[in-house]
Formats: sequence, C-alpha cells, structure tokens
Amino acid sequence: MEKDNTKNCYECRLNYFVCTSLCATKQAYKYIDKIYNSNKEKYSLCSRECSYYNLANSRLLEEEMYFKKALGIITSGAEEEFYYIIRMTYKKANLLIKNSKDIVRLNELPIKSSDIIPQEELLGNYAAAIILAKKEGKKLDEDDFFFRAFQEMVNLRMNPLIQNSLKYSNIDKNTRKQLREIEADLCERYPNMIKGSRELDLQKSDGSLDTQKINDYQRIAYALDYVYELEGLNIIPLLDNKPNTTSKELLELINIWIKCGGSMEESKYDSLYSYIIAATKLKRLLETYKDAKRLYFRDIADIDKDQLKEKNDIITKITQEKSDLEAKYNKTKTELEKENEELKEKIRLLENKNKHLEEKLFSEPSVKEELIELRNLMFNLSEHVNIPSAETNRQVDIDKLNSLNAVCIGGTDSWINSMKEVLPNWVFIAAGFDNFDTALLKNKEYIFVNTISNTHAMYYKAIENKDKDTKIRYINAINRDRVLYEIEKNL
Repeated sequence: MEKDNTKNCYECRLNYFVCTSLCATKQAYKYIDKIYNSNKEKYSLCSRECSYYNLANSRLLEEEMYFKKALGIITSGAEEEFYYIIRMTYKKANLLIKNSKDIVRLNELPIKSSDIIPQEELLGNYAAAIILAKKEGKKLDEDDFFFRAFQEMVNLRMNPLIQNSLKYSNIDKNTRKQLREIEADLCERYPNMIKGSRELDLQKSDGSLDTQKINDYQRIAYALDYVYELEGLNIIPLLDNKPNTTSKELLELINIWIKCGGSMEESKYDSLYSYIIAATKLKRLLETYKDAKRLYFRDIADIDKDQLKEKNDIITKITQEKSDLEAKYNKTKTELEKENEELKEKIRLLENKNKHLEEKLFSEPSVKEELIELRNLMFNLSEHVNIPSAETNRQVDIDKLNSLNAVCIGGTDSWINSMKEVLPNWVFIAAGFDNFDTALLKNKEYIFVNTISNTHAMYYKAIENKDKDTKIRYINAINRDRVLYEIEKNL
C-alpha cells in the first residue's frame, strides 16, 4: 500500500509538473484557451482550490496565468480535455506512444540531435509520454536512464518543502554574525544605504543633474533611475513605497555577494556598495511586479457572488422553463403524430389495397371479388351502418361461422381473445406480427382482414401468399356483435 501511495503521489506531482511545462510552451496556449473558455467559472474555481495554485508565482504574468488555467482543467477531472491538450502540444511524445508496442522508452523520443528544443518543452514531452503511456495501458521502461533522471527532477521541482537557502531565515548564526559586521562597516561608510539606496538631491535649479558634484557610485544610482525612464517608468514611487532598506534585506544581499565570490576587503566596499544600489532597486521593481500580479489574479478571481448567483438563478429558471415547454411540446407532438400516423396508415392501407386490386382486376378473375369487398368497405366507411339489434344478433348462426375454415389477420390481443370465445376454431394473427408463418394461409376458405388494427406489411403478405380460391373479407368494427353480423352478411 505504501508503494502504491508513493506511486500515486508521483503521478499527482507529474500532472502538476506538466502544468509548469505547458505554461512555458506558447504553442500550448491556444489549446488551453479552447478548453478553459468552455467553462471558465468551473476551471477557475478548481484552480484556486488547489494547493499548487501559487506554484508558478515566480514566473512571468502570462506564464502564471496559463499555469493556473491548465491547473484548473486538470483538477476539475476533465481527463479527456487534458489528454487533448498534451497530445496537441507535445506531438513528439504522442508519436512515441503511437509507435511503441507494449513498452515505452523515453530514450526513444523522436528528437534529432539537430533539433533545438527549449528545456521546458523537452521536459514537457517526457512528462506527456509518461502520462499518455498510462492512458494507453502501456508500460514504461523504469530502468531507462532518462526515466529515472526525469523522476528525480519531478520530485525535486515539485517538493514544497524545499526552501530558498538565500533567505535570511535560512542563514546560520555564525554567518549572520559575520554579515552584521560587514553591514555595520558599510552603513558607517555609506550613511544613505538604508534609505532605499537613494543619494542626496544633487540636481541643479533647472532640474538637470549636477554631474560635477557626484562620485562614481552616486552616478550609478542616478543612471539606473534614468534606465527606468527609457521604459516610461518612475523608480522613485517604487522606492518610496518602502523607502528604508531593512537590515535583513542588506544581510541577504551581502550574503549573495559573498556566494558569488565578491571580495569583502574594505578596499572593495565601493564595488559591493554599487551592487547593493543596483540590487535594491531591482528588488523593489520585482516586488512591485509581484504585487501587480497578485492584484491581477485577485481581481479576476474576485467575482461578485450576488451577481453570479443572480445570473445562475436566471439561467436555471430559463433552463427549467425551456425544459417544461419542450416536454409539453414533445408530448403534444407525439400524441398528434401518433393519431395522424394511425389515420394515415388506415388511408394508405385502403388506397393501396384499392389500387392493388384495380391493377389485378382484369388479369386475375379471383381479384374481382376482393375489389367488390373493398368497395363495400369503403362505402361502409362513408355511410352510416346501423349496429344490429340484440334480436338480430340472436339470428346469427354462430355454429355456421365457427365451422368456416377461416383465418383472421389484425386486431388487438383483447379483441382476438373476445372473438375466440365464440369462434374457437378460427386462426387469429394479431396486428404487428408481420413475420407470421404463411403456411397458416394455406387451404383456407376465407381470410378476414381487420382494417381497424393492422399493418401494411401484414395485409400485403396475406394477399401475396393466399391461395387463389381463398376469399378476402374485411372487418371494420370492434364490437363483437357487429363483427359477427358483418361476417355472416359478407359470406
């Protein structure tokens, strides 16, 4: 279980690692936007709720933005959408998976020695190959050097416990003591150091710089200020936001200078001071940039909840109304279509039967009788036919009818059951049983066709497979007494 948990933890980190590669790979942006824009609220919320949300805050604004978008897509559970993004972005990895059989080896990634690929894109291809291999059910060669090296890189980059050793809190006590001694000497030699590394006002009355009164190190400070003006920025407000450089900040900068091999001899303090001037101004600019990014992401995430709820309520109401109207429309439409189809079926059945009989009238003498019966049926449909009285019904010879060698096609199950009570010797074939055995029609004296409940297919199958001498009769009633009356009347 511990091994499985470790594996799952690695797979989880691997997914987030892909986000850091995607955000630095510009060809991925259009694919990320395509998915993200389909449901911004959902993906944005999932991203903000993830513990890795601030993992890319050290990157450029555009990269951090796309990291958060990709993170939202992954954490939302949209697997297919995520696979789509990495397949389209990392085509070399996708090609490796397609060309590999059962085992995938990262050292076979189709990259030529002449290819110039940015590091993040290369790492992204490795990560994508591992993810897609699992998706396709293929095994990875875990002994492959590239695989083991990549695993270590993922664990190292994604380890949240790794701290920046350059921070003041991570400097040991002995080193701090040495750094404070150097700080004290610097502050004594350069009194303006803690004041944001700003020099005294050395400008002429016309606003120009009095270059004759400043030394080389003051010149560095002013020259750096003018560099910001090239980009239309003013460094002074950035320094005024935090005018005094803290002791901890100075110690951190001095520590960096030492780690880079800078000399601590007093004769070299001017160089150290020049570095601190530049580093402090750069630090303030980066702090401002980080604040700007923080405000940007805060603003796009700070959606008015009341307006969002109102919008969702309106959408829900409209959706429900639409659903109710569609259900009502579909129900009415279905009922009308069913009724219409039933009427059309009856009309088509009668018209086609009539046409079929007319075509065969002169070529087949036996059809003449069928046509006469069909015309009688059409007449009965258009004229009122009185239902026989009970006294008339008692005059129907049931025994005579039951002795007929007859088959009846069509009719519902309930109607057939009712007819079998008086005509048990007859063969009945229910409506819709289009694949009935045509042997049931052989040697029959009569075929009775129920026109109220029947199908086109059943009728034509009966007509085409009946014996030449078999007579066709039509039943256009449901009431059993009336049916018996019509049968006897039409014999």
